[in-house]
Amino acid sequence: MWKRNSLLHISLLLAVALLLVPKIILIEFFSYRWVDTGVLDIALYVLQDVILAAALYVVAVNTLTRHKYNFYLLSIASGALLLFLLMDMRVRELWLKPLNWQLISYSLQNASNLTSGAEAFFKQSAGFGLTFRFIVFVLFLAYLAAWSLVGLATYIAYKAQRTDVTRKKRYYWAPLLVIGALLIGSLSAKDARYDLNKNIVISPLVTALRSTTFLNAAPHKPTLPFEQPAYPLSSVNNIEKLQSQATPDFKNLVFIVLESVRWKSIFAADINTAEKYPTFEKLSREGMLFKSYVSVPHSSKGYHAILTGQHAYPDVEIKEAMPLNQPSLIHELKNKKNMEAVAFSSLFLEFENMRGFLKSIGVSNAYELSDIIASENRPANANSFGESDEQLFLSSIPYLENIKKNGKGFVALYFPSAAHYPYECGQGTALRSELEKYENCIAKSDSVLAEMLESFDKSGLLDSTLFVLVGDHGESFGEHGLFIHNASMHEEEVAVPLIFWAHGKALSKPGSTTSHQTDIVPTVADFFGVTESPLAVQGVSLLRTQGKRAYFMSTFFDHLASALVEHPYKYIYEFSSDTLTKYNIEDDPQEKNPQPVQGDEFTAVKNRLLAFNFYQKALFAQKLEQPE
Repeated sequence: MWKRNSLLHISLLLAVALLLVPKIILIEFFSYRWVDTGVLDIALYVLQDVILAAALYVVAVNTLTRHKYNFYLLSIASGALLLFLLMDMRVRELWLKPLNWQLISYSLQNASNLTSGAEAFFKQSAGFGLTFRFIVFVLFLAYLAAWSLVGLATYIAYKAQRTDVTRKKRYYWAPLLVIGALLIGSLSAKDARYDLNKNIVISPLVTALRSTTFLNAAPHKPTLPFEQPAYPLSSVNNIEKLQSQATPDFKNLVFIVLESVRWKSIFAADINTAEKYPTFEKLSREGMLFKSYVSVPHSSKGYHAILTGQHAYPDVEIKEAMPLNQPSLIHELKNKKNMEAVAFSSLFLEFENMRGFLKSIGVSNAYELSDIIASENRPANANSFGESDEQLFLSSIPYLENIKKNGKGFVALYFPSAAHYPYECGQGTALRSELEKYENCIAKSDSVLAEMLESFDKSGLLDSTLFVLVGDHGESFGEHGLFIHNASMHEEEVAVPLIFWAHGKALSKPGSTTSHQTDIVPTVADFFGVTESPLAVQGVSLLRTQGKRAYFMSTFFDHLASALVEHPYKYIYEFSSDTLTKYNIEDDPQEKNPQPVQGDEFTAVKNRLLAFNFYQKALFAQKLEQPE
């Protein structure tokens, strides 16, 4: 009777086929990111998902024939599985990596500070031009319809079987044979780009089986040492200076870390900077302007590279904030230049232990707006990441004046939040696209910065002060299929503006307009004449001759992607698919024409990037082993 029940088998096939839908949506989403979509490619992408669907089908048929009430357990389990796959699909779209426990743990630990990202998670396009919440709604209706049909078919089958008490022997060897063949194919298949072939449920089984067979992939290990290890700051004295003129005598230092501000939106060739951002244009024209590459496109990682001169840890763990005391330029300035350090932030300092990190590098006093401005006087447009920047700079002036009155120079660190998602800077932003709202927030930062400089001038704090303005990371707006930041090695996320400026003082003209965040510390040390120091850095002073440079960077998620820029080329290595792509960023600044890299060039560049990843992890392990 069961073998002849076509309705049940057809309805079950429809129900389990829903498990393929998240991967199909993902393929469509990634098809805009140069993922091949030929028949064989798509077959590879859905192979593990077909295994899962086939396994569920076999389990369902076998279970339903034993007891009709097993239908309820199967339908609930199938629904939970579908929801799990949908969540994994959305995580992959935003972060190019399957959902894993490390990411879940990170999200749970920082849940209160990540709520602003919920709008992007649910409302941004998730495939076929549809939002994620709409896709979930439609699939929920499809799930109800499919399993209602399975329930009806099960009821009919049991009703028809009441008079047929004999049970025929059932053979499941055919579907099991098919599953076995699919599994062997999955074991021998090479991983696809963005782990697109992996199913979050089946993949652990495939990995485990691979580890016990000759099919196990070779581990990602470097075959040569990293070419940019940490070295003592004093070594900068062996490099020739760009100009023979005397370095300006600075007494104060101001860092302004521009949250989420990317090079592409301010200084790209198609941007009228003077019209849109007059303050940034003025400072860049009068000072030193660089396109600076980040270490990792994530805020706390950027702070570490900017303020210590060393690359960040290439993974989600915030190891940068773990040591209680870290050698830094700020310690050097406090000890050798009689300076006092203080930080002011519109961002909440509890996020990723930002306050603890600042303290470890020598900033003992760090203030949020709530620490220095009464709640009734603060602007109302706050979000889960921070508050408005409107009063950030003005409210800090009395603190700096007090330091000056005590006969000390100041190191002032500012962390404005305007360009951080959700880009709520007023002025009718509800009528704008996300990119327009974002650039409107940068314009707001530009105007607030102009007010800051005017207030500093009136307070007598502007002279003898070196200003350093730099982005912590960039931001994606769908240019390569992604939104926000953390997971892309493309220019919109990894290239930020870097400006050195001083009122009425001529600064050296750089030999190169490209830099790295790790170059900031040795450059500032050069400006302040504190180069006789054992402080370990990985960057190069921009006041010195550069030679041929290579700029390394990594994604926030370990073993996702790494990149290096060696003009005119940028190389992006993807760990999962073991592929290397290069772009000529001078001829193709939008990175629309990827060139696959193979042969000796592939091996050489891959080993350099693996050495970078391996060295940084070993360096942080060494730091954490040292007594505080």
